[in-house]
Amino acid sequence: MMKYSTLPRALKGFVAALVLFTPTSFAQVVLPQQISFDDNEIEATIAVSSTIEVDIKIEFDNAVGLNASNIDISAELLLPTDLSLVNRLPSSLVTATSGFPVVISISPKPNAGFAFEGMAMIELYTKALHFNPALRLFRSHANGQFEDITQLTAAGSIRSRGNTGSFSDFMILMDLRVPEDVIESKYARIEQFIADQSSHISPVILSALNAQLNFLHDDLSGADYTAALGVVDTLIDLVENCNGDFMADVWRSSDDLVNVKGELLTQLHTLRFSLRTL
Repeated sequence: MMKYSTLPRALKGFVAALVLFTPTSFAQVVLPQQISFDDNEIEATIAVSSTIEVDIKIEFDNAVGLNASNIDISAELLLPTDLSLVNRLPSSLVTATSGFPVVISISPKPNAGFAFEGMAMIELYTKALHFNPALRLFRSHANGQFEDITQLTAAGSIRSRGNTGSFSDFMILMDLRVPEDVIESKYARIEQFIADQSSHISPVILSALNAQLNFLHDDLSGADYTAALGVVDTLIDLVENCNGDFMADVWRSSDDLVNVKGELLTQLHTLRFSLRTL
């Protein structure tokens, strides 16, 4: 094998440049410069670089063990083409932006006793991006595929809000998929989630959910998005009124429970967002 020292000068330069711009060499993990914990709320600011800063806000309906010693928050700056990111995206039409290729990690420590009920709200705000209607907030749990959880996007420069029933990684991504395809995939995800978690839902509520899902399927198949939006609102009301006796509703940092209520509300809220943007 030819040694690096015997390579031609031009080839040495190419190899050096290749090493320099390998995606893993670009990654930087940064901790918050400011962070506060107040009852059921976390606020943090992270200056990821001299030009990229992000404000993070998380709100809970009811959390226990919410303090700085129980939760790690960080931001990682990646190349948009980093395979560790690209391989987790749901489509080639979903991409990281060059202005904000940042993964926000919110990681409760497994044995710290942190837990919350229902749904949490997460909001990212950054001036590193100009508002674009195709920007969305995505989440990845346990290094899995990123999924759209957007509930709201707003200008100034970009404020993106979503919900979650668990914690891991969050990103603002550009989503150029056809809106109807996104809606179809969100419906399929809800249908599959309810089927997978049926043992954690009371029979009465499960029957009501499946009845509404049938209505929703018919409305989406007929492209009656106004009617579909009404069904989604009904589903949200139904799930919001369930407590732990009717549907599993707790997530804890040991990650051994499925927060059915929080996850289902997360998926319903982001489906409602997509229907409203048509």
